[in-house]
Amino acid sequence: MYYLKSLVLNFLVVFFADHILPGIEVTDQTRLPHIGGDLIFAAALGLLNSLIYPILKMIKHDASTMKIVLFSVILNFAAYGIVKLLPLGIQVLSVEGYLFAAVVVALGGFLTNFFEMKRQLRKMDFTE
Repeated sequence: MYYLKSLVLNFLVVFFADHILPGIEVTDQTRLPHIGGDLIFAAALGLLNSLIYPILKMIKHDASTMKIVLFSVILNFAAYGIVKLLPLGIQVLSVEGYLFAAVVVALGGFLTNFFEMKRQLRKMDFTE
């Protein structure tokens, strides 16, 4: 259940960052029942952000705060870099927009993964 909350929170952070932050323009806005590029990008990046800690835990058992920060920053800067090169319903208009969006979304991704890590550690402490 916690993973679903993390996924939804990451989706909302990406979606609202794309719509609110300066320097980002949504060119293909969502008009329900049609799905626009902004919704697809937010869902995909939200999914990737919510998988950082579970993947680190699967690969290595010593997932740390610094590794979560590193993966979150790299993932989000790369994602917005791809959007800068290939507009997928979202256009990055300026360097400031690129930096703001990547940092805000990376912070959201970090927080959800950090809280998941703390929850897992607390659960392990209770079982020992």
